[in-house]
Amino acid sequence: MIIKVKNDFRNLKAGDKFDFSVISDIKAICVVGENGCGKSSIFQALRGLKNDSKTSSLYESDFEKLAVNIEVEHKYEKIFYYDNVKDDGQNFMVGFDAVNFVTSGGLENSRRSHGEGSLGYLAKFIHETTPKIVAGKTLIVFDEVDNGFSIKNMSKFVNVINNLMHQNVEVIVISHNPFLMNDMRMVYDFEKKDLELSSRYIKEQTGFILNDKKK
Repeated sequence: MIIKVKNDFRNLKAGDKFDFSVISDIKAICVVGENGCGKSSIFQALRGLKNDSKTSSLYESDFEKLAVNIEVEHKYEKIFYYDNVKDDGQNFMVGFDAVNFVTSGGLENSRRSHGEGSLGYLAKFIHETTPKIVAGKTLIVFDEVDNGFSIKNMSKFVNVINNLMHQNVEVIVISHNPFLMNDMRMVYDFEKKDLELSSRYIKEQTGFILNDKKK
């Protein structure tokens, strides 16, 4: 998949090009970059252009407005999105009203911790998405889903990613979590527009040294 920026918007400039086609070989990449560099913006624009998630997010019209600023080359029949803030029914802002909050499972999840509640919504999203997957022609984008996850719940999220890869689904994860990056091995540095080993990126950014996972 290649995304080209047609018009300046947010922190992105006309002429910028982001080539994610390497994902076809490695199945999953973690997109990284400083806050405000535009990584979420480009995928929100993509979401407005093509989205099979059938969400009731209040932000959908905003995504559609952003979509006019990009053009995309891709092979996918299905593209799904999950955003920890905008698609999490525990967040009353996207609940619309009390009825939708209850039917989305918000009442039950409100009794849980933030991380446990988010994991519940993630499980619901995966359950609803799995039957719609077209093997080899499906992309799922997770935008900072792992915020607030304990190490245990982060491991469950990694398992979700691995299970999707085994179903021949391609996955893009936007994250700032170094442990998640290390588990995924490869990261796409949004600012450099380049792919590199997660361990190298983590060392460059933080000074921490994490061991490469061996195949």
